[in-house]
Formats: sequence, C-alpha cells, structure tokens
Amino acid sequence: MVRILLLTLLVCAVLATRVVAEDVDTSHGEDKKLESIDDYEKQVREVAEKTAADAKARREAERLAKANAAVSTNSGEAFKVFKYKKGDSTVFADSAPYKIHYDVIIYNSCYACSITSKIDWFNTRLHLTEFSDTIEAAAKQYKIDSAFVRAVIHAESAFNPLAQSRKGAMGLMQLMPQTAKEMGVVDCTNPEQNIKGGVKYLASLLQIFNGNETLAAAAYNAGPNAVTKHGGIPPYEETQTYVKRVNILWTRYKSQKVLAGNL
Repeated sequence: MVRILLLTLLVCAVLATRVVAEDVDTSHGEDKKLESIDDYEKQVREVAEKTAADAKARREAERLAKANAAVSTNSGEAFKVFKYKKGDSTVFADSAPYKIHYDVIIYNSCYACSITSKIDWFNTRLHLTEFSDTIEAAAKQYKIDSAFVRAVIHAESAFNPLAQSRKGAMGLMQLMPQTAKEMGVVDCTNPEQNIKGGVKYLASLLQIFNGNETLAAAAYNAGPNAVTKHGGIPPYEETQTYVKRVNILWTRYKSQKVLAGNL
C-alpha cells in the first residue's frame, strides 16, 4: 500500500514538472512572438518616417527651385543642377536621380546680360521696397545714388539673394569670391553683407572713373581693366547691352525716387 502511494506521488510530480516546463516554453514562445511583432512595427514606423522626411525634403527642394527659377523666366539663362549623395560621394547631375533625396541648385547668368532677353526693360516691374534700409544706408555711407544701386542689383540678380552664376558670382550684387573677400563680405547670400560689399566695390569703380556711372557700370560687368584698356565701354556685346539696361533701370528708379519725394 505504501509502495503504491509513493508511486502515485512520483507520477504526479513528474506530470507537474512537465506542465510547468510546457508553460515556460509557451511563455517564451509568446515573448518571442511579441518581440517579433514589436520589431516589425518599429521597422514599419522607421520606413514611414523616412519616406515622409524624404517627401518633405523633395517638396522643399522643388519649392526653392521654382522660387529661384521664377526670377529668370524671361532671361533664358537658367541652368539647373541636381546635387545628391551616392555612398560617400557628392554627385552633381543635370537630371534628377530616382528615389534619392536631392537638392536643386539654380544657376543664373547676370539678369540683364543676355542679349536675347525678351524683357521689356522700359516696363518691367521695378523693385522699389526690397532691402530699402540696407540700400539707403550703404548708398549714404559711400555717397552713391541709391537709385543707381537699385538699378545695378536689378540688372545683376533681379533682387534674388540666392542667385548664383556658373562663374561663381553670388547674391544680390553678384559678387565674385575674390571681390567679396576684398570688400569684407563673409557670406554672399546674406543680403546686408552682399549689398554693403557690392556698394563699396561700386564706389571704388566710381572713384576710378571720376564719378561716371556709365563707365562704372561697364567696369562692374567687364572689369575696370577692360574699360581702361578700351578707353570707355568695351566692345563686348554683353557689356554694351548690360550698360544700356542699367541706364534704363537707373532712369526709372530715379523717376520713382523723385515721385516718392514729392508725396
């Protein structure tokens, strides 16, 4: 009788141990299943967040491209470059990459330099209020007619502070890197720095050519050495076209300045 009781207790103990083991295995299985689900959901979230970020960056790049392209609609001189990462390298291309985040850079030649431009310079909209405080302050500091400064800015960039040329000129007054450095400009895309540096350079050209704005404009486009060499406006079609348009714009800005002063 005692032997039977002991045997019964032993069998019960073995069965109980097996049930506990099965419960532990089932619990581990459930934990692994939950971890797998969590990992999957995390991966889905990460992919969704990256897709949304890429889409946002693409929209912003396209918005900037449209904003920059708008200033050169009639000039026919815009040149679009797509910048993106490929591995550890930065790539520049003339077409947008597929499914890769990219930035769009718009390079514009001097706004008033294109001899094929179809802009009506006698009627094109003037920029009468943009950067007024900085233009007036710089013009007063260097004793230049603010209307002349505004005409040069209009001719160079159409008042686009992000304008860039393929030759490296940047900003509102399209300063070349060396000129910007000499004029104390650190950031050419900063409107205040660009205007002050451009006006300072324009003042130096006016000093060289005895206050002659037409020759100063020619030198701003072709360089002072070219003007000196040719004893006047150089016989370059682009420079001659540029000077004519600056003078048209200058006359119009002066007229508006007079009207504003009489109000």
